[in-house]
Amino acid sequence: MTQSLQIQVVGAGAWGTALAIQAAQAGHAVTLCARSAEVAQRLAAERVNTAYLPGAAFPASLVVAHDAGPALASADLHIIGTPMAGLREALRRLPAAASVF
Repeated sequence: MTQSLQIQVVGAGAWGTALAIQAAQAGHAVTLCARSAEVAQRLAAERVNTAYLPGAAFPASLVVAHDAGPALASADLHIIGTPMAGLREALRRLPAAASVF
């Protein structure tokens, strides 16, 4: 039996979204963290990332958020799913990154 993990994916582009969907479909509790509140609200409402993965519906268990902080402390696995160009910004948005990584 596979253990269910609490997974946080930072970055709601193509790569982060694809990883989040696959992990949620595998039975893990997944939080997908978007760069802005507006994007997070849109993704949560539409349950699909039409900008990067149109047609790939989010599993019901996938949670979309803007603030990465709450999921940071409780996650078993942290995935940074941003392009290298956005890595610095993504890490700056993680308030407790130094104590976790």
